[in-house]
Amino acid sequence: MPEKLQTILWILVALGVFIWRMIQKARATTSREKQERRFSQPDSTGKPRPVVTAAPAKSFEELLQQMMTENKAAPTASTATTPAGRALPQEKAKPARSLEATPPTARSLETPAPKRKARSQEAPAAPARRASALPRAAVQHGQEDYWSRQAAQAQTPGSVAEQLQNPASVRQAFILSEILQRRF
Repeated sequence: MPEKLQTILWILVALGVFIWRMIQKARATTSREKQERRFSQPDSTGKPRPVVTAAPAKSFEELLQQMMTENKAAPTASTATTPAGRALPQEKAKPARSLEATPPTARSLETPAPKRKARSQEAPAAPARRASALPRAAVQHGQEDYWSRQAAQAQTPGSVAEQLQNPASVRQAFILSEILQRRF
């Protein structure tokens, strides 16, 4: 039971503080509104009275003289400095880019063909020969295919040490062992 009473007491205290603060705000608002109404009451002509402020202590000439001295003392754009005393960097405008400018002509990176001697177009370069007179396609020395050369090398006898020193014969031996000793 005492816990319930204590809880209710805390709620009542919080409610009392809330009501007291609301009353204080209402009083401040009403006093501010009274002050505003007093300065904005119309005079005998029906216009609202202007709010009277304190008159300036200086005359017009003195104020004008003060403004002129402030304008003279103001730094110009060329001598503007940072708070540390360094000169401000001067920005330069980028040149305008025209969309009407034509792009430069493309240059080829290929090397020019070598110049040949001019020859007469009237005389034939070589006498024409008939196809039947041309030699048939025959195997000349050095033009045989790879496998026929390998077969010729394999037929030459040699010691095992010489064959193991030659990478082509070792490769051929490995391939033959894979072919002859199939695992599957």
